[in-house]
Amino acid sequence: MQKAKADQIDWVRQWAQFAPNFRDGKAHIDLTSFGSPKTLRLQPGPGFGDLSHPTTSLMLNLMKGLMEKESVLDIGCGSGILSLAALLMGASRAYGIDIEEEALTHAKSNARLNQLETASHFSNSLPHKTKGIVLINMILSEQKIVLEQIPNLTERASLWITSGILATQKEDALALTRQLGLSLLEEKQQGEWIALKLQKN
Repeated sequence: MQKAKADQIDWVRQWAQFAPNFRDGKAHIDLTSFGSPKTLRLQPGPGFGDLSHPTTSLMLNLMKGLMEKESVLDIGCGSGILSLAALLMGASRAYGIDIEEEALTHAKSNARLNQLETASHFSNSLPHKTKGIVLINMILSEQKIVLEQIPNLTERASLWITSGILATQKEDALALTRQLGLSLLEEKQQGEWIALKLQKN
């Protein structure tokens, strides 16, 4: 999408239409079903992730019960929803990266809104040698590009949680993860989308 067209999008209207529990100009994400009594608030903006897409809820379901005192590496962080939810679910630190500056600005504003700016770090690259639970919610072709750009990413992963994969792509996704030295721990499906939780062999 060209920047001029992106600038013309009415994000408030779009989020009001699709984001769950949208009121007072914000989405209110109830994390109770994902193991936290807290609510994550998100401002409308260009970053992907308002819980309206099945892949986001699939990610949060696989994150449930795993975040306590962990560091999180959120690849393609978009609005910051997974990073910030991880912190509210008990993570000690969240590092979100994205190639889109507009998304990073959006994620940082959401961190401030939830008073999580100290524990979160959003930028276009991961800090050197940082390790933690890797979260990737993007389509499979984009995941392959990420792996080319960050070839040592699996070495940083204590766990690997991924979605954005169509059920018809499951075997391709599993073949890729085997090449990365990862083995499947758990799988979830919602509609045509699946999410995978994996660990290093």
